[in-house]
Amino acid sequence: DCEEDSPPGEEEEEQLLLHVTEGPTGTGGVHHPFIASLTPPHIYQFHQRNGFACVLLSDVLELVQFLFVVTFSTFLLCCVDYDVLFATRPLNHSHVPERAKVTLPDAVLPAPQCARRLRGSGWLLFLLVLAGAVWLCRLVTALRRLVGYWEIRSFYIRALGIPA
Repeated sequence: DCEEDSPPGEEEEEQLLLHVTEGPTGTGGVHHPFIASLTPPHIYQFHQRNGFACVLLSDVLELVQFLFVVTFSTFLLCCVDYDVLFATRPLNHSHVPERAKVTLPDAVLPAPQCARRLRGSGWLLFLLVLAGAVWLCRLVTALRRLVGYWEIRSFYIRALGIPA
């Protein structure tokens, strides 16, 4: 019984049908039914990531997280004197007793000494340049993805009538 209700030729291949409302979609009044770069997986992913604002916030926070991890790791490698922190070398402060508790501020090197240690390590500079290049690639990828998600957002609002 179910096969009789379906239109002829439907058994051969299922196709995605999209209904687009009539009317202008942009400021120029040009009507385009569906943007060719938008595929159903992209539209589904946009839906699953909870819309444009969440996608934008997620991408920005991922970029900030990457910068934080690289910066904090560099700080820990170059700007902390671990011999002082783990008490294998005594502090040079005259006002601190010999068996006093060592804190992190006691083990942090001054900025000029930290910069000198950073400049003195060629492999670390190479890794920082490499991390900068990776971050720039991630930025470009995020911007390209956001342009596509903006198109999907417009498609949801204008063509499907689903508000943001």
